[in-house]
Amino acid sequence: MTRIKILGLALVAVFAFAAIAVASASAGTNPALFECAKAPKEGKTYLGHHDSKTCNDAYMATGGKYVLQEGLAKGKAFKSSGKEAKLHTINPEGEVDIPVTCTEFKGSGQYVNPTTVTKVVTLFEHCKALSAPCENVKKEEIETKSLAGTFGWVDKAAGVVGTDLANEAHPGTPVAEFTCSAIGQIKTTGSVIGINGGNVKAINKDSTLTFSVGDYLGEVEYAPGKKYKPLTNVPEFEGGSPDILLTEIKGAITGHPEEFYPPGGLPSGQEGISEQKGEALGIYEEGSE
Repeated sequence: MTRIKILGLALVAVFAFAAIAVASASAGTNPALFECAKAPKEGKTYLGHHDSKTCNDAYMATGGKYVLQEGLAKGKAFKSSGKEAKLHTINPEGEVDIPVTCTEFKGSGQYVNPTTVTKVVTLFEHCKALSAPCENVKKEEIETKSLAGTFGWVDKAAGVVGTDLANEAHPGTPVAEFTCSAIGQIKTTGSVIGINGGNVKAINKDSTLTFSVGDYLGEVEYAPGKKYKPLTNVPEFEGGSPDILLTEIKGAITGHPEEFYPPGGLPSGQEGISEQKGEALGIYEEGSE
């Protein structure tokens, strides 16, 4: 079995700061949740800008029964679910991916204001690594910590919005801790950015949060004269500081069975699509309408 060998101090220095906190959104107006609310009246005349209950119709100067405004509707929690999900961690020696793969997941969360989501907990099922079970609840089940996060611009010009999730109680501490029998104890810290879909510039009860991985960081030096390309999620919002997942392992596979290794963790990436169902809300730029 390939061992995860000693990493240079340069790698720790580059990534240790990434687990500190959720990134700041870019300067200017940020993405926020909006609702389509009943418009006020002046006499018998409505003062809104839409006739559709979703506010997805053409803008009216006045006379509409509904208005698009920042809000959470009734503030109810949303449910999430999805199929296969993977946590990717590349071993720098040989650039071998050692993924933790789960076949399905479900969870929930709740918005507390138009820019912040909390109580995001996900239960992953049928989880394995190197064909052996991984768990922290019961066999082949992994549950995350309670996570919280904010919206931010991944690409404002293109209208791409992301949600950056980190440990709710203590940002920078583990988002999940579990054991894989073929690897050892695993601790993943930092934060992860998913891309919002289905409700960007549209009021919708159904939406998605897509986590995809790539070599966003390019080549990283992990030892003198040695480089590799880790797999991570989108590492930051526009104008923000890097926020990625970092994975440490305690087990014989690292050559350091008595301690979590490497110090600071290896850059990791979460892959999967979370389908969310909740109240009819949309993500628009603050100050819209």
